[in-house]
Amino acid sequence: MLHRLSHRQLEAFRAVIESGKVTTAAALLNTTQPSISRQIADLEQAVGFRLFERAGRTLVPTAEALALYEEVERSFVGLAEISRVVRDIRDFRQGSLSIAGMPALALQFLPQVMADFAKTAPGIVVSLRARSSQAVLQHLVSQQFDLGFAALETDHPAVRRTPICTAPMMAVLPVGHPLAKNTRLEPADFHDQPFIALGAEITTRSETDAFLALGNAHPRLVAVAQLSASICELVANGAGVSIVEPVTALNFVDRGRIVARPLQPEQPFRYDLLLPVLREPSRVATQFLALVDAKFARLQHQIEVASIG
Repeated sequence: MLHRLSHRQLEAFRAVIESGKVTTAAALLNTTQPSISRQIADLEQAVGFRLFERAGRTLVPTAEALALYEEVERSFVGLAEISRVVRDIRDFRQGSLSIAGMPALALQFLPQVMADFAKTAPGIVVSLRARSSQAVLQHLVSQQFDLGFAALETDHPAVRRTPICTAPMMAVLPVGHPLAKNTRLEPADFHDQPFIALGAEITTRSETDAFLALGNAHPRLVAVAQLSASICELVANGAGVSIVEPVTALNFVDRGRIVARPLQPEQPFRYDLLLPVLREPSRVATQFLALVDAKFARLQHQIEVASIG
């Protein structure tokens, strides 16, 4: 007969034990007194022994009932804990998110998104690892990261790569530089200018070289750096001019460190979102990506403004 035990019977039993009265138990469970009495009678029939003795208007639990209550209470405490965890997960109060990002995004862009995300989901622990685009790809291949942000020309069967934003490269100039009077900069504008270049092993370097060749421009190479942020720092300190991806350029512009101008013709730069193919993005990841999309939308609007700086 034990298979006839139900959660409602045990819930009624627990309420009567804790309140001592059927009427009070009915109020606690938002039901009627006859319903509680029926659940208790059905439970007694199912377990095969008496659970309560009457003492006036109070129900006194039997020794067997007290022994049963100990087990029932443990079960209800477990269910309450499970319910709490479910609520925390649902309301983004519990969980984690692991991200790998290329330096152009991991130094400022992604931390800014993380700060906004923390305000809406303070219980979620977000970890960020800054790596080269190829290293980000390998991190996602391991399936140990939830999201990756990179700029890639190659794919891997274990990773789903999706363009998340395409925006034009930017010319970056020291504040007050004569070229800042131009709304756009053409290849010839860079001729004989002191120039900070990306490392030769970085794909964007060859694209920049091709852009300069369109105007037969020969800048004076004064420094080489691996990161857009390093280049912008050099530009901000007056070392020369350069061409970098737009996220880093506009971050420095926002702080008043440099001036940025679009190029003519445009040189598009693509940022990729990487996801592990073995699982779909979690609700936490989806919420984070919504903030990333919104920030990229603001970036593109900023680029479209006629005058930057």
